This record gives sequence, C-alpha cells and structure tokens, in this order.
Amino acid sequence: MENQVAIIAVCLSAVTLLVMVGEKIFGGGNRLAGMFAKLDKETTASIAAMRAELSNRVDSYEDSYRVGLDAIQANIHAMQIGLLEFRAKMAEEYMHKGDYGNGVKEIKNDMRAGFDRLEQRLDRIERPNVHP
Repeated sequence: MENQVAIIAVCLSAVTLLVMVGEKIFGGGNRLAGMFAKLDKETTASIAAMRAELSNRVDSYEDSYRVGLDAIQANIHAMQIGLLEFRAKMAEEYMHKGDYGNGVKEIKNDMRAGFDRLEQRLDRIERPNVHP
C-alpha cells in the first residue's frame, strides 16, 4: 500500500511537472505574444495621443503667430500713415537751414535798426534839455 501511494504521488508530481513544462513552453510563448500585442496596442494609442496633442499645439502656435503677424502689419501700416502725414506737415512748415539763417539775420538787422531809431529819438529828446 505504501508503494502504491508513493507511485501515485510520483505520478501526480510527474503530471504536474509536465503541465508546468508545457505551460512554460507553449503557454509562455502565447503569453509573451499577448504581452507584445498589448504593448504594441498601448504604444500605438500613446503615439496617437502624442500626435494629436502635438498637432493641437502646432495649430495654436500657428494661430498665435498669425495674430501677432497681423498686429505687426497693422502697426507698420499705422507708422507708414503717420510718416506720410509728418512728411506733408514738414513740407508745409519746415524751414531750411539757409532760410533760417537768413531769417535770423533779417531779425537781427531789424532789431538793430529799431534800436538805432530809438537811440536817435532819445538823442533828440535829450538835446533840447542839455545846457552848455
């Protein structure tokens, strides 16, 4: 009886060993393939999510770029209009350096002439009062 129990235990151990070896040989490969398939699926989903996020960021950057570029163009246009107005105003009011110098000379001459006339009048006023 003891031999039979030992034989049954050895047989049971052998069957368990065969099942475990079979699982490692055949089941392990399927499990590994399943793990690679799962990894491939997760990687594909992750890449798709990253691609979508990158695409959204690029779109938002392009929108911001366009808004900034439009603002710069508007500012340049406003500066051009301002410069044209300045040019028109300067054409009306600008006095050339030579003309300015001539104008200052004329003003100085007029001032001298005015002071000379004033001195002549003062001399005429003072002469009758002077007694030798």
